[in-house]
Amino acid sequence: MKDKLLNNLGLKAGSLVIALFLWLVVVNVSDPVVDSTFPDVPLTVVNAESLTNEGKVYEMTGASTVTVAVSAKRSILDSLSGDNFKAEVDLGLYNEETGMVPVKVDCNRYTDKIESMKSRTESVEVLVEDGLAKQFVITPEVSGEPADGFIIGDVTTAENVVRISGRESVVSGIAKVTAEVSVDGLGSDVNTSVDLKLYDKNGEQIKNTNLLKNISTVAISVEILATKELELRYNYSGKPADGYTVSGELTGDKETIMVAGRSNDLARLSYVDIAGAYVDVSGMSETTSVEVNLERVLPDSLSLVNRDDNIVTITVPIEELVTREVAIGKGTIKISGLPGNNKCEVLSDGPVSFEVTGVQTVVDALNTKDIKASVDWDAYMDEHNLAELSSGSYRLPLILVLPEGVSTPKDVMVSLRVTKAN
Repeated sequence: MKDKLLNNLGLKAGSLVIALFLWLVVVNVSDPVVDSTFPDVPLTVVNAESLTNEGKVYEMTGASTVTVAVSAKRSILDSLSGDNFKAEVDLGLYNEETGMVPVKVDCNRYTDKIESMKSRTESVEVLVEDGLAKQFVITPEVSGEPADGFIIGDVTTAENVVRISGRESVVSGIAKVTAEVSVDGLGSDVNTSVDLKLYDKNGEQIKNTNLLKNISTVAISVEILATKELELRYNYSGKPADGYTVSGELTGDKETIMVAGRSNDLARLSYVDIAGAYVDVSGMSETTSVEVNLERVLPDSLSLVNRDDNIVTITVPIEELVTREVAIGKGTIKISGLPGNNKCEVLSDGPVSFEVTGVQTVVDALNTKDIKASVDWDAYMDEHNLAELSSGSYRLPLILVLPEGVSTPKDVMVSLRVTKAN
């Protein structure tokens, strides 16, 4: 038996080695060790307080995911997915000189059966600076043109300021924060919510998603108003200086204005009245220009389309009054209201004279044929409580109808004789 066992020992040992080799080959062929990659494994930041506790702010500059390379048996790899891997950036390992932090990779399955495992991105750059928090005014900005016949009215936002924090170099570079909305072609109010946009001093938009804002959107309202052209009408109050008068209509350097408002408010108006309270002629002795702010004149519900052109200059024509004596024939005086069969005649040897006043040009152009004169016995008898008239002489006020711009400085009286008819 011993001879049989020891006979051909070398051949038997070689056969054993070959058998082991063949077994290993079979095992490896059926379940070999292979390499594989798992992309898009999210990077998780840990131990951030090691920086933030010192008032620092950090920002990852590269991609937010990494690719993990794994070597393991095929059966192991086939049972793994990207969700089994975790990639961490430990800010406690931040290198101030290089600005880099190593990426650590771990797996929640088969860790003892994985030959090797590492991130293809071995380290990532992290920007670390002092932190800065700052408040910015939100500026509403409207683009586009409303529909024809409409303009933009008041523009308001629900919030006026936003608080932004982040790396000092980024926050300090913010020059303007806007809430932008378009009204192109619109004929009604806009009420919407928009994202806040950040701009630097050069007008370039800052698209930094690592900045923290207490609000990222804001509600904005844009008033869209109808427009209408309205006539201006001018009035005045007060009296010029003694011996002077307003010698005609007031004129302004604007005949009409374009106003904006709600359609129902505009429909009720066809003109704008500049009341006398805005143009006081008291004490004036020469033609004077008066400036009026139209925004004070308009109703609260309306506004100027061109708010920069809000001043109207009104010219008040002032001329000196002159006095002239005129005479009318006594036969031109109309006698009215004479009771009964009485007769009445004007007691005058010639024409009836009296003074008139007015501006020079009007008085010079006065024609006595344009003067209408009369006496009213009915009014006289009522005033004096007379039931009938006795024969005798009377003095009655002369009722004068004068051309426009002409008046009498005092009452004109005329003497009359009443006689009973035979």
